[in-house]
Amino acid sequence: MHPDNRSRTYFVVVSRRGDGANPFGWEIQRRKEAMGVKISGDGYRSHRAAQEAGSSALDRFLNDLSKEAEAGR
Repeated sequence: MHPDNRSRTYFVVVSRRGDGANPFGWEIQRRKEAMGVKISGDGYRSHRAAQEAGSSALDRFLNDLSKEAEAGR
């Protein structure tokens, strides 16, 4: 877990989005209020693969968010 997300404000939701060989996808969401943008990915063979990809994307997102916050100081 990214150190900036200890309160779990942001999290990954994995869902089955269709049939076929790669039906799973992920989406980053924020608790309490909508993010205003959608960050997601699809086309994963398993729930676990989608979860791992979503978690990696969440870490990148939080790194970028903290860099942006530091630059604004």
